[in-house]
Amino acid sequence: MRRALGLVLLLGAAPLAAQADEVAARTAGCNAAVGPECVRLAELLMGGIGSRADAARAERLALYACDLRTPAGCTLLGRWLTGGLYLNSDPGRALALFRRACNDGDAAGCDEASRAAEEGRGMIANQGQADQLAEQACRLGFARACLRLGDRFERGVGTFTDPARSAAFYQLGCDRNEANSCVRLGKQYEEGRGVPRDEDRAIALYGKACRVGNNAACHLPLLLRSGTVVIPQ
Repeated sequence: MRRALGLVLLLGAAPLAAQADEVAARTAGCNAAVGPECVRLAELLMGGIGSRADAARAERLALYACDLRTPAGCTLLGRWLTGGLYLNSDPGRALALFRRACNDGDAAGCDEASRAAEEGRGMIANQGQADQLAEQACRLGFARACLRLGDRFERGVGTFTDPARSAAFYQLGCDRNEANSCVRLGKQYEEGRGVPRDEDRAIALYGKACRVGNNAACHLPLLLRSGTVVIPQ
């Protein structure tokens, strides 16, 4: 019984020791002014992983990373200031950080700034700015921003419907393996909305959506009728 208890304690101690080692390693990296190391260290300290939680130090580290032109630090701190879970909510400061991250090429920062502009967090709501920032996020590789824009222009949410424009954004999302974008673009090809009607293209898009994780796409009637065999990734 004692041996079993000792083994349990040892197994529990191993992850804790590894966490402490990571904190030490990330601290060394951050002390050497390596921005990504500071970002990870900030995350560890905010969550109390491998060390006692320290929100004030985590905030300083995220800002330091941001100052080192590591935009993920700006985005991380902006999210903390938006949620109000770890730090007091400050929408204006969060928006400034998201814009700073976006200007430095961080797709997630652009997306966060877009959502803030759309919802009026830290500024008066401005859908035009929200769309510009979402498009920047999309073109920088944030696939869900492509999907959001595609949906907006397909359904005319807060704007006019523009099926051709929605198809273009869905294509960008699908190119980045965003499965829902592939499905919606496939539907447009199947129905000929904003793009030429092309069932073969629709089948290919549904097949890709199925492969990259949209299980419902695997059972779409057009795909099933085509007899296409799809092997999920």
